[in-house]
Amino acid sequence: MLWSNGGETPDGNRVGPIHLERDSPRPATILKVATELEERGAEIRELFKEIRSPWGEVALPIHLVRGERDFFVEVETGPWDFRTTEEAINRAAVLRGSDHADAGLEILSAYPVPREVEFFFGRSPAALLQLALVRVAADRPEEAAALFREAASLKWGVDLDYEPEYLPLVEELLMAALDEDEAPPILDGLVVGLGCFVGEIIRRNANPPGAWRPDESWGEGPVIEAGWLVLDPIGKSRAFLLEGADDSIAFYANYVLEQLITGSE
Repeated sequence: MLWSNGGETPDGNRVGPIHLERDSPRPATILKVATELEERGAEIRELFKEIRSPWGEVALPIHLVRGERDFFVEVETGPWDFRTTEEAINRAAVLRGSDHADAGLEILSAYPVPREVEFFFGRSPAALLQLALVRVAADRPEEAAALFREAASLKWGVDLDYEPEYLPLVEELLMAALDEDEAPPILDGLVVGLGCFVGEIIRRNANPPGAWRPDESWGEGPVIEAGWLVLDPIGKSRAFLLEGADDSIAFYANYVLEQLITGSE
């Protein structure tokens, strides 16, 4: 954190919490916060810094340096709702995909900050992987599978491929990343990306290969039609992410492929 609870530093700089007035004009509040951070020893580099990455472009209110490390500070004076929460997570995703990916990201809010915003402003493995998948779209399942494969391979330092034998490793790494004292928030991007990756493994390894079909009313997204089966890999992905090994995606994929072989004999 850029500040701590009460008191002063040895050089006299204040380090207590910075208090914001609820519903106050945001631009004026940002200027006030920047001034106070400067008084506390931070070097303000730029206000309303534009950040670009493959995920888009955003402007973060305060860019500063402290202790030779870059920080960005978000400032929110209004109450939180679904839209402001989604926008904050999107700004975190753009930053983590940019040239400033290693910078600290802090938030000052006049209202209590939603847990999911605090989580995705952090740098845990689960947060960073999900932010890399925040723009995954269920209506393009093959592209979603490729994005999951690319992001997971990069974050975990492995070279995933569309083969069933990679799924136990994916399970192990995901369960390790999500193993926290309190269950972390799960974004739809991770659910869709993982589900499409599992579905693409089934589709490619079925003989003859399966095909993606548009959403069914009973599924969570596009489904796979393989032989005599119609499958909901995105729904299975959500079950695994919520329940863990009891809803194994590796077992699911291998069972489906075995059933397709048995049914064709």
